[in-house]
Amino acid sequence: MTNYSVNLPLFLESYVEFMQHIEGLYTKLSNPAKGAEFAEFTKDILSTQEKFLGFKPELNTKQTHDEGVDVFWFDPETNKQKVYCQCKLHIRGKDDLDNIIGKFSSYEQSHFPTNKDTKQLSIFDLSEANQIGNSESKASVIYCIATLSITKNILELYKSSGRPSVNFYQNLADSNRIEIIDGQLLYKLFLEAYRKEYAIPQRVLFKVYEKFVNYNNVYMRIISAEDLIKIYSECGQGIFFENVRDFLGLDARNSALDINNEIFKTASNEPEKMLERNNGITFKASYLEYKDGNLILENAGIINGCQTTMCIVEAQPSGDCFVPVKIVIADLENSSKVAKTANTQNKIEKINLELSEYLRPQLVKMSLAEIGVKINEHETSTSVPSIASAICYNRVFYSDLRYLFIGLFSYIPRNIFISDYASIKFDELANAYPSLDDKKSLVSIIGNILTAANKVFDKLKEEYPSEANLQDSKGKIGQIFNRFYVDEKGYKPYLIVLSMCCLLNIHDEKQFKEQSVKAFVDQINNIIESRESDFEEALKKSFKAVAISVISRCTGKDRDLDQEIRQKLFTYLKTTEFSSFYLTYGAL
Repeated sequence: MTNYSVNLPLFLESYVEFMQHIEGLYTKLSNPAKGAEFAEFTKDILSTQEKFLGFKPELNTKQTHDEGVDVFWFDPETNKQKVYCQCKLHIRGKDDLDNIIGKFSSYEQSHFPTNKDTKQLSIFDLSEANQIGNSESKASVIYCIATLSITKNILELYKSSGRPSVNFYQNLADSNRIEIIDGQLLYKLFLEAYRKEYAIPQRVLFKVYEKFVNYNNVYMRIISAEDLIKIYSECGQGIFFENVRDFLGLDARNSALDINNEIFKTASNEPEKMLERNNGITFKASYLEYKDGNLILENAGIINGCQTTMCIVEAQPSGDCFVPVKIVIADLENSSKVAKTANTQNKIEKINLELSEYLRPQLVKMSLAEIGVKINEHETSTSVPSIASAICYNRVFYSDLRYLFIGLFSYIPRNIFISDYASIKFDELANAYPSLDDKKSLVSIIGNILTAANKVFDKLKEEYPSEANLQDSKGKIGQIFNRFYVDEKGYKPYLIVLSMCCLLNIHDEKQFKEQSVKAFVDQINNIIESRESDFEEALKKSFKAVAISVISRCTGKDRDLDQEIRQKLFTYLKTTEFSSFYLTYGAL
């Protein structure tokens, strides 16, 4: 049995409640309005999934002749669409499926008439699609159907119907190029995202086979796979709230996942061998007690062992299957130290472990809440679509915060694009901000900077819109540099750091390196608190300075200028000292 520090709302207690809640929100809307609202919700909830990070979602603005596509996800680097999604509130029979698949078939014939590539992909493995060089290849395109309905029986009837579109569907299915996100799966994805964002497990209970070995604040023994699966089924992703990394997945083709593949294989085929082969999992808890043959953990979370847990959940082993378990009794201030030393199994980057000392989601939320900053206006909403929007926004906010932290506290700002652990001033940070309260203060300042910057970027979006139908000069700038508006590779945080340096007259990397962490933080905090208009002007000028510098380096002789800039932008920023941008900034 697991209790939560945040109780689940009634509309998340079951799929039926979830479905009825959404239907209730749409009752008074016209059919086109219902479709638009459901498409927006689908866009937000699918964008919270790990594999969609790096792709920018966009609603299809066409109300008619939309070719059966409501939402696109595209790669900002190539500006090419990768995922096409049809969002249909209800699919009531095989005719509806036939209509959707038929439109997908027409779309493919229209947009990819000759390409016969059949490389296998999955919508939940989009990172691989992102690496495909030829974005015009239909093999890099995924089709998705999202609906509130349960489609299992409807799909079987459709596949046996003999409709002309069935052959096209089967070709897509055989190459893993189509996914149906029906109501039950949509509910599951939303519930996982909600639990991870809001519903942190407060109490975890599992069976004790022998009393735990104990030394000081550490307890060790074993836990059954059955109990581990039960804990996950009750807690969802919330049980990993303080874990440094999410589940990396399973893929026999990917050598980087060899460890996960082996864990899964053992749990599936030789579950009795798990205890001797696996390093186990680590819980952090604030309190522990034995009761009626069970162990009860208060404020519990798995801080190491996400990969093991999820491999066991995926394998669903039968028979005797156990893994070692370690429980560390620690408070919030010390829990990140436990996580840092515990995570080694999948060679988690040292930089992520060190960053977790400052940028754990619960620490970020606590820090900003204490100074009255809400990450977004939907944070306390009580409707599924608004919560989905909030979760989606939060994921982007945390990603931007991570890049901004690296840029501000590295020896050179372009370490945002390099991510060299040795170039970040972790030792100086530890000395300047040793306590939990110190770290909360630091996170509050960075969060304030990002919040202020996001308002400026919203204005830049209006001045340089990225809509493809705009062909004036500002429209073209918006199309080429739209990656500055979205969470892509740290461009936005780099511009923030550049603008701060320009305001403080830090003109090159040598001078930046010599900045004291504490003094630098005090100066940038003063800018946000008392020079907000100056910061807005500086950020806008930094955007223009970088855009001008990049454009001047590209010729457009060998290829389309837009494409050349998109392909060179990351490398150019990664290898160019910001002094050149500083000079361009001064000329504006």
